Amino acid sequence: MHIMTFDRTGRQGIGKGAARDSFPGRVRTAHLFSFLFPLYCLIALFLCGFGPPTIVDRDVAPRQRYTVGQLRQIQRAHTAPPEISAVSVLVYDLESGRELMAKAAHLPVSPASLAKLMTALLVLEQDRLSERVTIQQADLIGEATMRLREGEALRVDELLWGLLIPSGNDAAMALARHHSGQVAAFVEQMNLRAGDLGMHDTLFQNPNGFDADGQVSSARDLLTLVKQLWAYPLFREIVGTPVTTVGDRELQSTNRLLGSYPGVNGVKTGTTQRSGQSLIAGVEENGHQLFALVLGSVDRYHDMRLVLQTVDGNYSWVPLRMPERPTALDRLFDGEGNWLYLRADGLSINPASVESGPFFETLLAGWERGDLRVFRRLHPPATGMWTTGMPAGELEWRLGDTLIATQRIFVQ
Repeated sequence: MHIMTFDRTGRQGIGKGAARDSFPGRVRTAHLFSFLFPLYCLIALFLCGFGPPTIVDRDVAPRQRYTVGQLRQIQRAHTAPPEISAVSVLVYDLESGRELMAKAAHLPVSPASLAKLMTALLVLEQDRLSERVTIQQADLIGEATMRLREGEALRVDELLWGLLIPSGNDAAMALARHHSGQVAAFVEQMNLRAGDLGMHDTLFQNPNGFDADGQVSSARDLLTLVKQLWAYPLFREIVGTPVTTVGDRELQSTNRLLGSYPGVNGVKTGTTQRSGQSLIAGVEENGHQLFALVLGSVDRYHDMRLVLQTVDGNYSWVPLRMPERPTALDRLFDGEGNWLYLRADGLSINPASVESGPFFETLLAGWERGDLRVFRRLHPPATGMWTTGMPAGELEWRLGDTLIATQRIFVQ
């Protein structure tokens, strides 16, 4: 039995031979457990979320796309170089419909002579290019000019060359008057067309781009305008010409990048005291068209070169084709264990992700190249026997979790 003893202070103890009781230790353990258990539950709640598990409706579950380093790359690529002076920048790839760089792209600024792009669009849409226009004294307003003379007559298409190459203000006035009868009526048409195109940051006050209170546009609106104009072969020809002759006049382009920067094929400059220097540059490389806009610059050519070099360093076109042999994607076994080779044909593009060119490539940033994967789905024949020329299945091209294209494969 237990022998109870008391020390000099009166505290109860256990005598020799008695079983030692661990009750105080159990109390401390219980107290510790009562503290830790709610803490563990709280941590688990935050780690697991506040709802039941979700079943995804696709065979590839979502995953983390980018590392911290890649996110920094993305931020740097989308941001205009800090050393440029332009107040607004926008770079756009026409084929993929992708904006590659933007800075204050919705900021309304004075467009200067870039307003002449709307003048050109209205004239091209009216399609009276062979008609002749007699020049009046009111057309000769000075500054940038194609050197028109009062009383002479030129065709509308000749005036377009004078409007877009030397940025002739006289050509703008003559075209506006011929189009609508009066310059004020033409300006109304400019603003109506801007509204039709969704150019909500734009208001025109004249057809030539002279500084005027309230006359503004944004990089994104001007890009919309250029995309409309690019559908006209005559426009592309004019803005891609560095120098030409109309009648007895030699016309020289104000765009100094033509012939001096690789791939530049247009588009137009604009300069006034209020707007500063602006430039829209078209660049074509291996069949791919890109537009870059810098507005409100101190040195547009310096800024444009930096912008284009930055974009070129961050993006490239990657062809979608069967990998080079040897690979498991382009071969399979027949029923007897022999190799059969496959060929790819008939690339089908997912319209929700990209637009196709004649030879399909996809525009990828450096951080995206590792996300491009190709998967093969075979459709075995009911007989189990593969024969030459028969469909074998398809390749799926995926950028991360997004299907961007499929390609049929056949037995060779």
